[in-house]
Amino acid sequence: MTYTLTSTAGSARRKLNGFSLLELMLVLAVVTVLIWLAVPRYGSQQAHGRSTAMQLELFACVQTLHALSLSAASGEDNPWLTLADSSGDGLGDAAVGPLAQARCDISPSTRDSYEIHVLGSDEGFELQAHPQATPHAGVYVLDHLGRRQWRDETS
Repeated sequence: MTYTLTSTAGSARRKLNGFSLLELMLVLAVVTVLIWLAVPRYGSQQAHGRSTAMQLELFACVQTLHALSLSAASGEDNPWLTLADSSGDGLGDAAVGPLAQARCDISPSTRDSYEIHVLGSDEGFELQAHPQATPHAGVYVLDHLGRRQWRDETS
């Protein structure tokens, strides 16, 4: 913007280039309001994206584990009884506990956001995703048939 100042005598004129303090403060106030509105929405969109990615990964895991069961020979033990990792080495060695990384390749971002547990039995299995950031948000449950549900943390 160009401003022209006139002295009291009216003969001396000079041009000032730039913004006034009032204009800068007004722009700063508008930017502050926009950030105040946008940041919570951005955070909720990130949480929703993590939840959707977790659901897709668990559904793919269920399909992988179901195929593993179908490909097992008739004389072998049920593979659903070795889905959990009780020793922490990443290999399946138990029926109940954290999901073994060797059984399903769950991304690090999903493992950072959710604790994935498995409950295996001869009849089937159930994957449970417990959110780590919001402990009272509920648990996402997916069984061996692909049935999905959200449960309260207390159940």
